[in-house]
Amino acid sequence: MKKLIATLAVLMVFSMAATNVEAKRFGVKGGVNVTDLNFENGRTPGALGYQLGITWQRDLPLGLSIQPELLYHVKATKFDQIESQLGLGYVEVPVNVQWGLRFANKKIRAFAQASPFVGYAIAQTGNETGESIFGDYKDLAEFVGIETDKWEGINRLSYGAGLGAGVQFGILQITAQYNWNFGSILDLKDTDWEQIKDKFNESNHSGYTISLGILF
Repeated sequence: MKKLIATLAVLMVFSMAATNVEAKRFGVKGGVNVTDLNFENGRTPGALGYQLGITWQRDLPLGLSIQPELLYHVKATKFDQIESQLGLGYVEVPVNVQWGLRFANKKIRAFAQASPFVGYAIAQTGNETGESIFGDYKDLAEFVGIETDKWEGINRLSYGAGLGAGVQFGILQITAQYNWNFGSILDLKDTDWEQIKDKFNESNHSGYTISLGILF
């Protein structure tokens, strides 16, 4: 009987979600982030990156909303000892689950959100020669003393989660969030990168993001 009651309760919640949706909105979103690289013995200084893409919001009952996005998200870090800034550009899909309260005749909404995400690295950025995070950066190649394929030792698949809060004024949405990438950005175990293998093999990005969305 308890299982039957629990099942009926779940079905009622999903039924409410399907029939009492208040609104659907499509929009665009952009923002900036400060990201550092955490590794076994410390972290690198934060560097400025950005995100840009599209979003879609659907309101649900009980103050909930779901807002998946498709973003191009650049996450960078600094290497002060070689005066270089290195980054990866991801195609990223976060799914923001929001809960909030509405004020001023529902024109203003304050909310908290949790954002699991998955991404795939398609580009490399820096302030020197362009594309390669390792081999094509002259200063970094000189620092480690080797050259290699630009994707060697890099896990291009990325996943993680974020926690944040925001406020929505009509069609404008402002959010601030802290993001954690799980797993490791580098996989150096089967490479020749002896100079940095022990320090950077278990490393990944984390940092703050501030963004502005326009929802129509």
